[in-house]
Amino acid sequence: MTPRKRTSSPAAAGPTGVDETSAVFGAAAHEIKNALGPLAMTLQLAERQALTGQPVAHADLAFARAQVQRISRLVVDLMDLTRADLGQLVIHPAPCDLRATIASAVETFRRGHPSDITLELPNGAMPMSFDAARVEQVVLNLLENAARYSPAGAPVVVELSRTTAFARIAVRDRGPGVADHEQARIFERFVRGAAARATQNGGLGIGLYLCRLIVERHGGAIGVDSVPGAGASFWFELPCR
Repeated sequence: MTPRKRTSSPAAAGPTGVDETSAVFGAAAHEIKNALGPLAMTLQLAERQALTGQPVAHADLAFARAQVQRISRLVVDLMDLTRADLGQLVIHPAPCDLRATIASAVETFRRGHPSDITLELPNGAMPMSFDAARVEQVVLNLLENAARYSPAGAPVVVELSRTTAFARIAVRDRGPGVADHEQARIFERFVRGAAARATQNGGLGIGLYLCRLIVERHGGAIGVDSVPGAGASFWFELPCR
């Protein structure tokens, strides 16, 4: 396996215009509202069940947890966007086991999502120097995208592999894919693909941008391989050091 050339362009510098920023925060408010409504109804139902001595359905608790995680990731992304504008998005590399970090991220995501996720890991630990919390953030963002656009019940695969120089993490889905002309821009700030624009729940266009910043601050690369209509494989590589 040889390192792949990243498909993103250099990071945008400085704050965006007022209209663009207003649109993003308006979309963020819409996403939070969309998550809070079903969450409130689910908790209300769980409360009635508990008060009448009925068991609270596990599926309802899982759904509520997923909505909380969705809101939490959105807030983190918005905070990181501000940090990036101020030049304060930093990483803190430390000796970690990449294999364990990827497994932890997948397990965290599984707790609140019904998606069928297959995890393919090499045998043995994979000690490297990286910011574990930030790498988990990247994996969770990629999993969120995969789950959002994949058909119901379609599996998502997370694969970790390694060469002498790089470790690669790939998240593969069976969603609509990314058109060739969008692949070069999908990691730019506020860019949303056709699949995102076609849905009510298409994200803000900052998750992949932040993934790119985090990976590049590790000295790595990020990209996507996709055939429209046949899914996508979002991947990133970190230097083995």
